[in-house]
Amino acid sequence: MQVTVEKPETGLEHKINVTLPAGDLDSKVEQRLAQMRRTVKMDGFRPGKVPMSVVKKRYGGQVRQEMMGETVQQSFYDAVAKESLNIAGYPQFQELDEKDGNIIYSATFEVFPELELPKFSSLKIETVTAEITDKDVEKMVTRLREQKMAWKPANGNKKAKEGDQVIIDFVGKKDGKEFEGGKAEEVPLELGSGRMIPGFEDGIVGMKKNEEKTIEVTFPEDYQSDELKGQTVTFDITVHSVQTKVLPEINEEFVKEFGIEEGTEEALVKEIRSNMEKELKRSVENKNRTAVLDALAEKVEAELPQAMIDQEANALMERQLEQFQQQGLKAEDIGLTADAFKPEAEKRVKIGLILGEVIKEYKIEATDEARQAFIQDQASSYEDPQEVIEWYAKNPQAQKEIDAILVEREITNKILSEAKAKEVSKSFEEIVGPAA
Repeated sequence: MQVTVEKPETGLEHKINVTLPAGDLDSKVEQRLAQMRRTVKMDGFRPGKVPMSVVKKRYGGQVRQEMMGETVQQSFYDAVAKESLNIAGYPQFQELDEKDGNIIYSATFEVFPELELPKFSSLKIETVTAEITDKDVEKMVTRLREQKMAWKPANGNKKAKEGDQVIIDFVGKKDGKEFEGGKAEEVPLELGSGRMIPGFEDGIVGMKKNEEKTIEVTFPEDYQSDELKGQTVTFDITVHSVQTKVLPEINEEFVKEFGIEEGTEEALVKEIRSNMEKELKRSVENKNRTAVLDALAEKVEAELPQAMIDQEANALMERQLEQFQQQGLKAEDIGLTADAFKPEAEKRVKIGLILGEVIKEYKIEATDEARQAFIQDQASSYEDPQEVIEWYAKNPQAQKEIDAILVEREITNKILSEAKAKEVSKSFEEIVGPAA
């Protein structure tokens, strides 16, 4: 096999030219046809008795094409291994030809860039830390109560305010005439929820039970109905009831609904705090890891393989499409393109390449001890920890994902031990978010 490589002065794309004897291909075709002859079925012949000439005539072209593909593929990877080329993405084959007893082809491909890691001591990184306060826990308890709250009718003199629920009838009119879809009865509406068009809920604030009122609102310019977008209309409102939130008591029944058999407020608070601490620990670790990797990526200059960026962008797009489809949206109606994911794809590819270089240079790997500790920690959150541990034992792919997390954790710790790190204290909600 003869191999020549064309390397660019700049960029990552290479071209390889390969010439190899076609005799090996002829031999492979003959072997495959002989195998087929033993099992192929044709009218007028018993199985295994079809003449080779007939098999060649029927299947020779197809088999040769298949064997050609396999031969070219294998020879390509043999050639790049011989030339010590580290391919990124998939090759593009061109100029495939058979001539003078040889197979001749060319292929273009990108190689991985050579990266130079900075000294970790040169990195400036802002990390975060946080602690859970009694007030944070109280807020979480209130959120749990709000999830199970009920609406209670207020007295007849109560004026509706934001946060209250009203039961209303409404009739929408444009130029004094009712318009389609603008009428409903006995509609529950929480004021301040933003369910209705701007101004609608504001117009009901201050109304009482059995009160009637006409309000004027303007539909948004981007409203889905062409007839109504940007139009000013009126709504005749009738309030049948004004209701306020009633939160459940923290009693035994309430506590047990969350799977806490002790049924006490003390046990509920203890469980909530424990879960919040685990969530906060994960969030702090994720934010600090991101800060470390972003700082490292900013210091590394590298040309990225376009093939890898395209693959990552397509993967991100497919993941987003799956999420939309789970929400009942059709892919053809969404109009997503891979280009929208290119910036995120570039970032991911760059960080991935840098991590690979750090792993290679510092020989970082996940230990069995760390892996088992991670699994034990994950399992502790479940009702049957042993079942979770056994699930991980039977799923090698899940263990690989754990290893990736552990390796990134080790890299983060190593960099932070050498970098100029500044720790900033933040609240639980700043780190985790109010919807935690």
